[in-house]
Amino acid sequence: MFKWQEVKISVNRGAEEGVYAVLDKRGIDSYSVEDSSLVDQAQRLGWGDYFPEFEHSEQLTITCYFSAPLGANELKEIKMEILALSEFGFEPGSVIVTENQVNEDDWADAWKAYYRPLRIGQIHIRPSWEASQEDISSGILIKLDPGMAFGAGTHPTTAMCIEILQDLNLENKELWDIGAGSGILSIVAAKLGANVKAVDIDPVAVRVAKENREMNEVDFTIKQGSLAELSGKPHIIVANIIADVIGPMFPSVYHALERGGYFIASGIIEERDGEIISLGREAGLRLLRRIQRGEWVSYLWQRGE
Repeated sequence: MFKWQEVKISVNRGAEEGVYAVLDKRGIDSYSVEDSSLVDQAQRLGWGDYFPEFEHSEQLTITCYFSAPLGANELKEIKMEILALSEFGFEPGSVIVTENQVNEDDWADAWKAYYRPLRIGQIHIRPSWEASQEDISSGILIKLDPGMAFGAGTHPTTAMCIEILQDLNLENKELWDIGAGSGILSIVAAKLGANVKAVDIDPVAVRVAKENREMNEVDFTIKQGSLAELSGKPHIIVANIIADVIGPMFPSVYHALERGGYFIASGIIEERDGEIISLGREAGLRLLRRIQRGEWVSYLWQRGE
């Protein structure tokens, strides 16, 4: 079984940018960051239930994975370079560098420790590997294993889409899910009565969405492709992607929708808000609703009758 070297660097939060510079100088540009202040911010914004409990700390931890392990001398050099950041106005504090060998399977599944059941309106999302501990007789249960595909329900962009979907009448309505990821929005829509067609350009996402579809015993089509590969006149199109994809998509969405149909657009960062609103209106769509959670914005648009 293939093993990865996991390197963890713990430093004071004030030295974060300096540590990135040290890593970048060595060609290390891929890492994850554990920072309790981000959870504090999420709780202030009302999203605390989507995160596990963290003990507040003035330190953060940066984690890197290497297929070709770093030697003891190189790890020592990295630590010394981080300590030397104090000469440039940073305050690294007590620097701790640790390394560990992890199996590829363990590394791929590590995210599961942070994925907890959550509720968005009447939708109850539960990890597929976890037994239900709550009464959902008045709600809708969705079992999910996002794997390597985006869409666990915990991200604000996904959660906002689910909020909007619940406010629409989906019964027997045709809905297209563009960039389906794990299939979570398709499953929610199908559970709410929609006839769903889904696409994603990533073959891994298509496979994961099919697995989640079977696990939830719902029926919808999912294939590799984009909006252009779908035919018909949907009542609703939902796309939780990014601004660079959604912006150019507006004219195609307008022509694809039936008259009076809706477009749920999500995945937009706040700084692109004005641009996206302008593009949507230029395409002929009417903005009905705008939701913001932190730096993320979602919209509900409608084509005129």
